[in-house]
Amino acid sequence: MFSKLFKKKTAPVKLLEHPKDLKKGDMLQMIDSFALPPELKGQSLHVISVNTYQYEYENEFEFVLKGDGGTSIFLTIENDDGEEWANFSIKIQRQDVDDLFGLDQFADIFDSEDLSEITRQKEVAGFERWTTDLYKQQSHPSTAYYYEKDYRGRSVPKHVEEGGEPVEVICLSDPEEDFCVNIEVWDDGETDVSLTLSRPITDIVDLYPGN
Repeated sequence: MFSKLFKKKTAPVKLLEHPKDLKKGDMLQMIDSFALPPELKGQSLHVISVNTYQYEYENEFEFVLKGDGGTSIFLTIENDDGEEWANFSIKIQRQDVDDLFGLDQFADIFDSEDLSEITRQKEVAGFERWTTDLYKQQSHPSTAYYYEKDYRGRSVPKHVEEGGEPVEVICLSDPEEDFCVNIEVWDDGETDVSLTLSRPITDIVDLYPGN
């Protein structure tokens, strides 16, 4: 009788019902599909951190993932008129930009006042499933504030007063919006370029809570 009274209660099991609920330490399992690049195909990816981008009218939450290969992969969840998409990104270096698009062509994005268009110059080993032939800029650059913190479910601070880092974001995509080139220009002039692959949310086949 007394043993039952003083028996420790079992902690409730944490359930993950949707990728947008992932937290640091959790893990997701990708579908084993030939449509995916090796960094995603059949991979188990661990959530390293969750960051926040604060735009004028909405916030975007970025999941930083790592798999067995050690490559950092960035995930955002997009809801487009009821359809959900998982946007996976990898950062590339200056030499990769030159190999894929040519630096002169890429520089036109920053020099032109009009919306830009770039073409892939050639397929580059390792990026075949991350890129396509033609990208068009859909809108003028957006300004955001970036926080290395997870602000889901709570108010985001007021920009730089609370550690937000301003960043200008430029996006170019193919007509189907399956592939994107994302450019982030930071306040100190540093520029990050990412290749983004947009996939149905169902490509994430399992979610596992961390400890």
